Amino acid sequence: MNLMTHSFKHGACMLLLLAFTGCVKPTGSQIDRHAVKIPETFGGEGTSASTFADGWLEAFEDRSLPSLIQEALERNHDLSAASARLAAARASFQAANAGWKPVLNLNQSNARSKTVFNPFAGELQSRYINRFDLGMNLSWELDLWGRLRHQGRAALADLQATRADYKAAYLSIAASTASAWFNAIESELQVQLTKETLESFEANLQVVDESYRRGIPNRALDLRLTRANVHNARSNLALRMRQRDQAKRAMETLLGRYPSANLDLMPQLPQMQGAIPLGLPSELLRRRPDVLAAERRLAAAAERLQLSRKNLLPGIRLTSSIGTTSNELTELLDPERMALSIANSLTQPLYQGGRLRAGVRLSDARLQESMAQFSKTILTAFREVETLLASEGFLKVQERAQEASVTESMEAEILAKEQYEKGLVDIITVLESERRAFTARSSLLSLSNLRLQNRIDLYLAIGGHFSAKGWQAETNQTSD
Repeated sequence: MNLMTHSFKHGACMLLLLAFTGCVKPTGSQIDRHAVKIPETFGGEGTSASTFADGWLEAFEDRSLPSLIQEALERNHDLSAASARLAAARASFQAANAGWKPVLNLNQSNARSKTVFNPFAGELQSRYINRFDLGMNLSWELDLWGRLRHQGRAALADLQATRADYKAAYLSIAASTASAWFNAIESELQVQLTKETLESFEANLQVVDESYRRGIPNRALDLRLTRANVHNARSNLALRMRQRDQAKRAMETLLGRYPSANLDLMPQLPQMQGAIPLGLPSELLRRRPDVLAAERRLAAAAERLQLSRKNLLPGIRLTSSIGTTSNELTELLDPERMALSIANSLTQPLYQGGRLRAGVRLSDARLQESMAQFSKTILTAFREVETLLASEGFLKVQERAQEASVTESMEAEILAKEQYEKGLVDIITVLESERRAFTARSSLLSLSNLRLQNRIDLYLAIGGHFSAKGWQAETNQTSD
């Protein structure tokens, strides 16, 4: 298909369909190497389901999350900047479409001149002459070649791309808020786990110290090793508390609050509800904002190429003026003095130092760039979705194995302590069993959070919608 002559009448969906089937080929320089063969469905494991819900907050059992996301969307400065860029794009669209309408100007001028003359070679005389002009000029460019149409379509595509950028920022902030919230909860749970482990280590130290004081043989080494274990746990606790402090402040910054690290957190990570449906259609990516923005910028580049070509053709302008001229201000509005003129003009560029043809080459190059960027965006989107779908299955298996590891490690810790009290094992076995149990529980917390993060990223990758007020009305607008 020839993109340079394509008018993009069918809009974003048609162009996306063409690109997804790998048949977008601009004239001038073939870029078949950018064509991508797209599967009809995504890979990855899942459960059978007829539809995939647009909303995603319901997938997490967290009552605080919706209000936190709403707060972030209302107070986040990045979203405010994106909103300002959208307003600027809307104004640019209106300015670009003003060329369709005639231009009407009101002109009024006053002049006073002095004339010096010598009648009949006598004494020099002077005379003052007043001149008052009032008129209106009307001009209108005839869009015979479609130059203004291409200019308006390019501006509309730019506006739609900026609106997609706004939605991308909207989705990203919401996802980042959920991600930071779960990270903060995990950091709190890691602190609690480390405190619990430290208390257990200190209790062991007390038992070993009492044995050492009673003079039980070979307990000096046990005492040193147990003390080292306690100090290591205290160091780890300081590390976890620092991480919690950072996570809280990061979350508060996203919410637009002062980063005081006073955020109240949930006691547990939420459980995900529902499974990923089997065979997600690849057409879901049509609603992904960065894909839509890239497609709209490609459309704008194609329209500007047509515009640069039409600039080589002659321009026709109709002009009309009506007005009056008088030496007396009181006669300026006299209808009998009104004069009307109508004219047309044709301007054909002949030589401008190659500027216009250079503009054609520039527009062509930018079209090739937009096409390459569009193809890259599509491939990146599919890579992200496929990777996240695969990660969902891997993380599920890993989490189940880690749960089994936690069970076994905690049982081993209990047995090691019992056998140590009976003198059947040394302190190193106890310390190792404690370390394994702590590491297993800490890793399970991290895996649980990682699964939540992966699901958030998946919703973001497929352009999942959010339920905040005001967004739907904004996205439905195409112009003011």
